[in-house]
Amino acid sequence: IPGGKKCTSGRSGHMLQIFLRRELCDQFVYPAFPFGSPDKNRDLPLSKYLTEKAPVEGQVRITLNPDVFLRASYARMFTYSADPTYYKNRPEFIKEMIGLLDPILGDADVRVEAARGIFGGEPPEWWTPEDQSEMAAMPAARFAASDMAE
Repeated sequence: IPGGKKCTSGRSGHMLQIFLRRELCDQFVYPAFPFGSPDKNRDLPLSKYLTEKAPVEGQVRITLNPDVFLRASYARMFTYSADPTYYKNRPEFIKEMIGLLDPILGDADVRVEAARGIFGGEPPEWWTPEDQSEMAAMPAARFAASDMAE
């Protein structure tokens, strides 16, 4: 099977949720049809559509702008897997990955160099090299009734 072994549960679906502050939607998000073609019928401002339409229908595309995605208070991403084993093991995988990246992310000077690469030169004035891990961490209470709080 291309991409790896088949999961034993037979439930191989994954979901990625990306949340942006609503006031950023008009600048970085556009309504789309499957495969990304813009949906002109919902060409709005998108924030107006999200506020006035219920239920919200259709897809959107989000432009990945480092000015937004490097700020923990602007964007959040969550993942979920239908495979219970994968889902159960994911926190440990993330912990190991953070450990592997610590030589890069754990050093302010290296973070500055990485930011220069991301921004194509000197980082913008708003950017600072401090570790944002604690700001990005989600307290268990934010996971509501999910089993991630366990």
